[in-house]
Amino acid sequence: MTQRKYCISAGQLFSILFVNRSVIMLTFNTLLGGGSNLLDNILSAVLALGINFIAIIPLYFLYRRNRTENVLDLSEKLLGKPGMILFVLLYGLYFMAIDSYYLSFFQLFLNNVMEPLMPVWLIAFAIVAVICYTAYQGIEAVARTAGFVLVIMVIGIVWIGVALLPKIQTINYEPLLYNGPEQMLTGTALFLARSTGFATMALLLPRVHGKKKRGFVAWNVGVYSLISFLILGMVGVGGSYLKNQLFPVYTAAALADAGILERLDVVFITIWAAGLIIQMSTDAYLFMTCVRKATNKMASRIVLPFGAVTVAVLSVLTTKSLPLQRLFYGVPLLFILTCCAAVLFPGILLVVDVVKKKKLSGKDAKV
Repeated sequence: MTQRKYCISAGQLFSILFVNRSVIMLTFNTLLGGGSNLLDNILSAVLALGINFIAIIPLYFLYRRNRTENVLDLSEKLLGKPGMILFVLLYGLYFMAIDSYYLSFFQLFLNNVMEPLMPVWLIAFAIVAVICYTAYQGIEAVARTAGFVLVIMVIGIVWIGVALLPKIQTINYEPLLYNGPEQMLTGTALFLARSTGFATMALLLPRVHGKKKRGFVAWNVGVYSLISFLILGMVGVGGSYLKNQLFPVYTAAALADAGILERLDVVFITIWAAGLIIQMSTDAYLFMTCVRKATNKMASRIVLPFGAVTVAVLSVLTTKSLPLQRLFYGVPLLFILTCCAAVLFPGILLVVDVVKKKKLSGKDAKV
């Protein structure tokens, strides 16, 4: 009973990760994607899908060799206390940076599109307050909520896509790779940079039961299929008009209509807000996990609000500073951070684990 209390199923884990990836779909545009032809980014999605199955290899073998320990536990076991402290800092800061990135994007959307009646910075602090409360409830509560949000999200995205079908004009579709492969490669790097689910798995896999391989495949195939579906729909409707749109999915949703709903942009906002809450709640819980590893449970609960306020402040500063936007929204920084958290750090632990166990087996053979 104790073991089940502190476990989530593979289905719940990948529901969380699927919902978290919704932010990729909803905040994608030509500026981030590296060019004006969004159709090239369908090829980016296909390429990123294939690379994800390669990128997971270090974490996959590390987990197979140590099924009851996450990367923080293994860092202490293999690298000692200093190594554990370093990994705690790296992953804790990574989750804070990712949340600042996505929260600042949401504030930009509110400032540029919605024109809310209350200050946007106040909305940011209200969101992080909700995030802290949700994280305190534990990953099990986040997982249950994610399952419900996933159903709403998939229905909403498919609804938007289907509503766009009658308005699609084939003349809006440009030839693939007409301007070369640069946009495809930039879009692939962006998709991979936003693959934050690998870091989530690095900390949560030992607490997950069920068929993880099947969940991983369904998660990736499902996400990139939805991305491709959305791109096809919104390009067919918006065409070149979407090239200058900061939030083209929102623009396409505003152009769509479905029966009694003349505009589906409210569906877009609902999906984004729900996905953002799940993303940040998961990261806040993992941030607490990092702090707890270095201290204790009580200290992690005390530190979380300070981390959340830091995230809110950084996100507000980013929306007001063009240099910070160039730094945070550019692909290189996020790509490097995600590659380190998803591939490099698990890879280092895997190599150290293999070397140490070979040395131990060699000593046993001599004895």
